[in-house]
Amino acid sequence: MRYLVIIIALLGVSWCQAGPLTPTQPLHSRREAPAVRFGDFIQEFALDLSSEIRDPGTVTFSPLSISSLLSVLLLGSSGVPYHQLYNALHLPVGVTEAKIHSTFKELIDSVTHARQGVTLNVANGLFLQSGVGILSDFTNSANKSYGASVRIVDFNTKPAEATNVINDWVKDGTNGLIPQLLADPLSTETIFVAANTVFFKGDWKNPFDPEFTRLAPFHTGKETIEVPMMRSVMTVPYVDIPDLDAHMIALPYEGDQFAMFILMSQGPASDKLEDIEFMLDASIINGYINSMTNSVVNVWLPRMRLSYKTSLKPTLQALLVKAIFDPRQADFARMIANGHVWVDDVIHETIVEITEIGTKAAAATGTSLNRMGSSRSFVVDRPAIFFIRDLKSGLPLFWGRLVRPEVLSQAAG
Repeated sequence: MRYLVIIIALLGVSWCQAGPLTPTQPLHSRREAPAVRFGDFIQEFALDLSSEIRDPGTVTFSPLSISSLLSVLLLGSSGVPYHQLYNALHLPVGVTEAKIHSTFKELIDSVTHARQGVTLNVANGLFLQSGVGILSDFTNSANKSYGASVRIVDFNTKPAEATNVINDWVKDGTNGLIPQLLADPLSTETIFVAANTVFFKGDWKNPFDPEFTRLAPFHTGKETIEVPMMRSVMTVPYVDIPDLDAHMIALPYEGDQFAMFILMSQGPASDKLEDIEFMLDASIINGYINSMTNSVVNVWLPRMRLSYKTSLKPTLQALLVKAIFDPRQADFARMIANGHVWVDDVIHETIVEITEIGTKAAAATGTSLNRMGSSRSFVVDRPAIFFIRDLKSGLPLFWGRLVRPEVLSQAAG
C-alpha cells in the first residue's frame, strides 16, 4: 500500500485598519533580545519562501503558520529529512532540539496572549488513519510544544467523511474565512494529515473613517484599476530608504504589540518590487525599522481582500527540502510506529481582508484630514511589500506582495 502524509498549512486573516504608535513609543524600543534572534530566523525563511514563489500576481502567506507546521514535522523526522528541514528554517547550529521547540512554544504563547483589540489564534491538528500506530513520544511533544491535537479518522474507507472533518476543523480555526480548503476527498491511501491554522484580527489604533474612502486608481504595472481608497492623516513610524528608492510606514494595532509594515518604491515603476525584495534580509529589515521616526503622514490604503492558495511543494523543494517528498529518503521513524510514510503535498491558503472600522476614534482621524497639505504622503496605489510583525520578537506573522487588490465593496467589522 502507498502511504501518504499530506501536510496542510493555511491561515485566515482579517485586518481591521488602524493608526499610529504614540510618539513617545518608537518601534525599536519594543525589541527584546531573547526572542528577536529566533524571529530573525523565521524572517530569513520567509524571504526564502517569497523569492521562490514564482507568481507574478499577489502573493501572501504566513511564515508563522508554515514554520510551525514544518517544526512539527521536524519533531517526527530523522536523517536527511531532519537536516533539510533544520537548514531551511535557518535554525542555529549548536542549539539542542529541545531548546528550539521550547523557544518556539514561548514565542507562540507570547504572540497569542489575549489583548484588547487583537485576536491571534494558532492551532495545529494531526489527523491519523485508524489503526496506524503513532508514537506517543511524538504526540506528547507535538502537544506540549505546538498544542497539536490528534484525531482518528478513516481515510481508507470513508475518505469523504475524513476530508469533511478536516475542512470543518479548518473552518473553525479560521473563523469561517476558509470554509472549504479541500474541494475533493483525499486519497484512500492517505494515513496522516498535519494541519495548521492561524487566525488574526486586529483593530487599528486609530481607525480610518469610512466617510473619507473614495474610488481611486491603482496601477498594477499592467493595467490601472479603480479601488476604494481609505484615507487618513496620522502620526506613524516612517522612514525614507534612499538606497532602494523606497519608503516604509508602520500601522500599529491596538496594544502596540503588532504592526503592519508597508514597503514600496517611491517611483512609478512596479517592476522594482522584486529588486527591493532581493536586497532584503532580516538584519536589513531590522535596521530600517530601527531607523523609523514618528511622522505626520497622509496615508492612502486600498480597502481590499487578498487571497492566495498554492502548493508549497515546489517552493520547498527549491529550498532543498526534498527528502520528505521522496519515498526512498523520507524518514519519519520518530513519528509513525508502523509503515513507511512520506509527504505528498504542502497546501497553503491565505485570506486577508483590510477594512475600515467605524469607531469613536474615527472622529479624531476625520479632523486630522484638514492637515493634509503639510504632511508626507504614502499612497499605496501600486505594488508593495507588506508584512505584519510582532514588535517584541521580530516574528513575521504574515508576509506578502500586493500586486492587484481584490475590491471589498464595504467596510467589515
